[in-house]
Amino acid sequence: MAPITRTCSAVALALLACAPALSRPSERSALDLYMQARLADASGAGDVALQSYSAALLEEPGNAVIANRALRQAIENGDRKLALEAARKLEAAGELPADLPLLLLGDRLQAGDVTGARAQADQLEADGNLAFLVPILRGWIGLAARQPGSLREFDAARKSGLGIGFVNQQRAMAELSGSNPDAGIALVKSIVAEDGRPRLARIIAAATLQRKGQKAAALDMLEGSDQTMALAREQLSAGKPIGGAVDTPARGVAFFYASLASDLVRDKAAAFALTLARYAQFLDPQSPYVALSTAQALAANGLDTDALAALESIRPGSTFMALADESRLALLERLGRGDEAVALATSLSTGSTRAADHVRLGDLLGRLNRRSEAAAAYQHAIDAPDQSGAPALWGLYMLKGSALAQQGDWEAGRAALRKALELGPDQPAALNFLGYSMLERRENIPEALRLVAKASAMRPDDVAITDSLGWAYFLSGDYEKAVSTLEMAVDLEPIEPTIGEHLGDAYWRAGRRVDARYTWRAALLLAEGSDVARLENKIDTGLTDTNMAR
Repeated sequence: MAPITRTCSAVALALLACAPALSRPSERSALDLYMQARLADASGAGDVALQSYSAALLEEPGNAVIANRALRQAIENGDRKLALEAARKLEAAGELPADLPLLLLGDRLQAGDVTGARAQADQLEADGNLAFLVPILRGWIGLAARQPGSLREFDAARKSGLGIGFVNQQRAMAELSGSNPDAGIALVKSIVAEDGRPRLARIIAAATLQRKGQKAAALDMLEGSDQTMALAREQLSAGKPIGGAVDTPARGVAFFYASLASDLVRDKAAAFALTLARYAQFLDPQSPYVALSTAQALAANGLDTDALAALESIRPGSTFMALADESRLALLERLGRGDEAVALATSLSTGSTRAADHVRLGDLLGRLNRRSEAAAAYQHAIDAPDQSGAPALWGLYMLKGSALAQQGDWEAGRAALRKALELGPDQPAALNFLGYSMLERRENIPEALRLVAKASAMRPDDVAITDSLGWAYFLSGDYEKAVSTLEMAVDLEPIEPTIGEHLGDAYWRAGRRVDARYTWRAALLLAEGSDVARLENKIDTGLTDTNMAR
């Protein structure tokens, strides 16, 4: 993948003007080049930083500080050539960072240098910090060397703390790419997890079997109704590569690094996740699975624009396109590019028979405060023939009702919410949402109290429902019950300003004026928008009918 061009600040633009001088490193000192690189790095000028680090490294190849900074910049920007150049300088200087053998091991394995790859595995084991990765790496190295029994190395990995499911996934790919695909198929089918790993394992297994000419076995891997599985079956039937095959030891190591990177993102170890994802990308730059992992790691490091660029290799029609689009939507929204996100979500829902596609659009529109359009999208979801992957029908009506109510069309919103309750009469969420919406509008308080009381009986520890019940007691005039119930809600969620304001109002009506003002002041610390002025007003003047909470 080519280095990513970032948006430049004024300082970065000034540095860009100096870029041609980098072709004459002998005219600049290594220190000058290094400082230019650091300044460019800090300014977000990634290309300039890369050029400067590379030039500084040529000027002073034995400088471990320059080599290490060049390595980190190359990893962030996906520049394999510079990363390897810096890594070899660090190796020659005996200044190996803990993760560097992972890069060198993959490079040597890909070049067919099994002896060199083994030496890097030995280095990792001797260093100790990343020794728990060594058994899986040795398994792939042994496979490259056609060493009998090499996959028994994976048995040792089961004691490393990586997790049985994770290790089984890695061994499954090794078995599939080796001489025992039946064992690999059985292992893939044994993987069970609540996240998307079993599905991805099946798709990559199918891609590997397809590459080995085992179409029937590949098709057997692709059971399921979700969109990614359907796309994989279409690719297989059309004779097009599914993508992401793990059919060589080097690609196996790339798969290992990418899988580990995804887990590290979930574990909030974003920096190392990005390092591993880039190492995977260096080994298998065409893999859509690696591209997804790289985008995930970039986003976890706050590099959202770079993450979008990493997804560009996953083109329309790809098996992994649906997963890439989910990531694109999230990234566009995070970047404040809401119109682009809506355009993409709209294109994905137009003509779709899947309710989930319309729900995704509705959710996005709702977050952008385009409530009327969101309600229309939810109606399309209600009408869609394929309801797989979408909320239950009562939930869709609740989403529609919420959008309409927030848009200001309470009559239509109430009708949708009552339909939700008709379809899910014992659903606490539907009971509470309709009940609280009525409380906000001071409409039919006795019925609203019955609704939220029923919801609370079913979910007594739900803080939102407890707050609704306390507020229903308040509006019913039962201030003692309101105080005791809202105190329970505050115990469950001490820093929610809405609950705090409700409790302050209840204290005031119960005659506890000091407690009321204290509680309002606490709520004011986290309040936003119009709530701030209302809280300030009642702190100054006390509770009235006009400054009461909603």
